[in-house]
Amino acid sequence: MTDVAVRPAEHTPEPVDRVGARPDREHRIFRGALVLIIAAAVVVRFIARQPLWLDEAQSVAIARLPLSGAAPTMWDGLLQDGSPPLYYILLHLWISVFGEGTASVRGMSAVINLGSAVPVFYLGRRLVGDRGAKVAVVLYLTSPFALYFGTETRMYSLIVLLTALGGLALERVLRVPSVKNMVLLAVASGCLALTHYWCLYLLVTVGAWLVGLVVVRPRVAAARAARRGRAGRSGAHSRGGRRPAAPAPADASEQPTAAPELLADAAGGARRAVPTWHPRGPLAGIIGIIAGGLVFAPWLPNFRSQLAHTGTPWGEPASFAAVSHAYGQWAGGPTTLGRLLLFLITGLVAAGIAGRPLGGRFVLLDLKGLEPGRTLFLLATGTLIVAVAAGKLVGNAWADRYTATAFVPFLLVVGLGATMLADRRVFHGVVAVAALVGVIAGTSDVRRERSQAGEAADVLTRLSRPGDILLVCPDQLGPGLARTVPSWLKVYVVPTYAAPDRVDWVDYEERNESADGVAIAQRAIAEAGTNTVFMAGSGAYRTYEELCTQVRATLQTQRPVADEVMEQGLPARVYENYALLRFRAS
Repeated sequence: MTDVAVRPAEHTPEPVDRVGARPDREHRIFRGALVLIIAAAVVVRFIARQPLWLDEAQSVAIARLPLSGAAPTMWDGLLQDGSPPLYYILLHLWISVFGEGTASVRGMSAVINLGSAVPVFYLGRRLVGDRGAKVAVVLYLTSPFALYFGTETRMYSLIVLLTALGGLALERVLRVPSVKNMVLLAVASGCLALTHYWCLYLLVTVGAWLVGLVVVRPRVAAARAARRGRAGRSGAHSRGGRRPAAPAPADASEQPTAAPELLADAAGGARRAVPTWHPRGPLAGIIGIIAGGLVFAPWLPNFRSQLAHTGTPWGEPASFAAVSHAYGQWAGGPTTLGRLLLFLITGLVAAGIAGRPLGGRFVLLDLKGLEPGRTLFLLATGTLIVAVAAGKLVGNAWADRYTATAFVPFLLVVGLGATMLADRRVFHGVVAVAALVGVIAGTSDVRRERSQAGEAADVLTRLSRPGDILLVCPDQLGPGLARTVPSWLKVYVVPTYAAPDRVDWVDYEERNESADGVAIAQRAIAEAGTNTVFMAGSGAYRTYEELCTQVRATLQTQRPVADEVMEQGLPARVYENYALLRFRAS
């Protein structure tokens, strides 16, 4: 044991107040405040009305394609996009019922996001206890990270839902390794892989942990037992042959098939037992995850094609510093209030990993870490490390939104950390402040403009006329603009001179490097004739550093009567920002 304290406590402090004490006026106020805060968090998930940005608009453009018939179908769109199909199938069905309006398509994410709270609670109750599960759900519902992706037309809320369901399936397999539970785990694993390829990193991390339980941990436990035996025999000889004292029971974390050890529960100081795992549970878990490949198998030929021809040409691989950055995003997000929330959440994470309630306002830390927080933190962090390593190996970029794959274990660590606060007032204060600050910070993030497509549409509606041309450079601005610009405009993307609604990521970098910006600009001028050529552009996109400048310079040379009709927004105020230029015929 490596308990940390300034000096040995002469008198263990008595609890000032227990979290599980009989409800009184203070407790009712706390519960009422949480109800109001959570209600506000639910409402925030439905307030985003800003125009869709690239990823959202691209998702809708793919999902609305037919499932069969003449090309392009949704499957063609997915091959060009580089994504697996499960989320798009669900969005396709949603659109067929509710339409493809901004509020509608974001509403699906909000519903999934809220529904994820149910499996998060049940998983938390199995792993960190009832109180820890409730705190985890409260902080999930009010998390700026969860709030934002509950308002985005992407698959990240679905990832959280499937991660929690997969965690429940794995926990059941570890306790009862039946065929039924293994099938459920296989289905959950396959669905995760069919939702986002970063989920493969989570599955690899969990699989490696299970292999460690099967192969490594028994050997480590045997070696430690042998060392204790030798130490006992040595002690017996030194005491003149007296029978050695029985060795202390091994810590639960040293048992190869043990579930998390007994932890003191902050509710009245009671101790609770977490159910133990079956000796064959880890092996059954490995089989279940591998069997998930059968669910993924029909998509495998498409995955190979995407692996060879698409990827993330819009960004660079991250360094391992991105791991700590991800924790900052999970804890509070990019806003000032979010960064302040980071300090509070960091303390709860530390308590969840290594804390024991000592009574009152005191928490004792064991630097070795305690279960289950230690393992949950390992799975979350391990997934991020695997993601960075894989990105460096194959050249894939990092995006904070992808880290939703490891968000659920983090939430459970935070919930567990809160249960280490034995003082009722401290517990109430920490949870209420974290929830309130989370909603405020999340609301600020949700209300931030995601694209200038709406502003550009207003300008073009006012200044353009039938026959005018809009060039979009880079093409990544096209999907958002395709949903907002007036219908009389002819809109083409650079360099393909194709429709703007979808980006084709196949061999993207090679195509852009070989493109002729001068020829593209001249083609637009020739088609426009006496009409105006507009250009929506930004030079801040990878693989377009020279191409957009080339197009703009050619337009400027051949049509010197030019002006900027929309200024490029600041990144702090609008995520997808660009300028709108007008080139009129002389």
